[in-house]
Amino acid sequence: MQERQIQLLEAIAGAASPPSVRELAELTGLPRATIYRNITSLVDCGFVETVDGENRYVLGMRFVRIALTGKSDAHVINATSAMMLKLVQELGETAFLARYRGGRVDLVHIEVPTDPTQSYIYPGLGPRPAHACSAAKVIAAFIAPELRDDLVEPYPVRFNRNTITDPDQIAREIEQVRHHGYAICDGDMEDGVASIAVPIDIDRLGAIFSIGLVGPSSRITPMMNSRILPVLTAEAARAAAAIQHCSFIEAETTNTEAPAAAREGRVGAH
Repeated sequence: MQERQIQLLEAIAGAASPPSVRELAELTGLPRATIYRNITSLVDCGFVETVDGENRYVLGMRFVRIALTGKSDAHVINATSAMMLKLVQELGETAFLARYRGGRVDLVHIEVPTDPTQSYIYPGLGPRPAHACSAAKVIAAFIAPELRDDLVEPYPVRFNRNTITDPDQIAREIEQVRHHGYAICDGDMEDGVASIAVPIDIDRLGAIFSIGLVGPSSRITPMMNSRILPVLTAEAARAAAAIQHCSFIEAETTNTEAPAAAREGRVGAH
């Protein structure tokens, strides 16, 4: 990609509203003829899209997808760490952050309670199935349709008697998640373990991230609607803003995973 095209992408990403060619010339100092030539190439490849009668420009879906799904885990975790800590402090259960990448959903960060007198669930990091885990289920429900196809496996694994494996039932449940705005799993993967997750909605991509809480069913279920959902929903909105405000143009050379040290009190996986 040429330096001038990078300048234009930076200007479009940083503008308060979709800029015109005249405004891009003011922002970059480039001649209008140069802008027209380069912006046409960026539109042709999907990195930029036109709006307002094709007179103004926004970052294209293709570029947004590459930029956000390609961000390192460490970068996303740094952007959302305050929200994760607030969930744990307010609700007293383990909080998790999940992301879509490469056709699957992974848990990429976990915060656990610090009260030494209370047990907690440690779900572990890594892949999560869209038919049995709230973190992946809610992403499957709210992600852009063109990214959804690879998430639901054709032959889902049955973890226990509560696991839904019938494709029609899975599709109906995902539709219910889309209707209600959140996903729950209560014993779907392990008896006595419940989780709830809400989408972190990213402009035009849908939910390529989710945030949630996991703990013993006896504690999670009674406070799910009255306490957990309002706090989760508020923190998901903050997380979406934090992620989207990150610079779209970064030189990222690593994909650092969050520390996955085993902790005492670890119980199963969800």
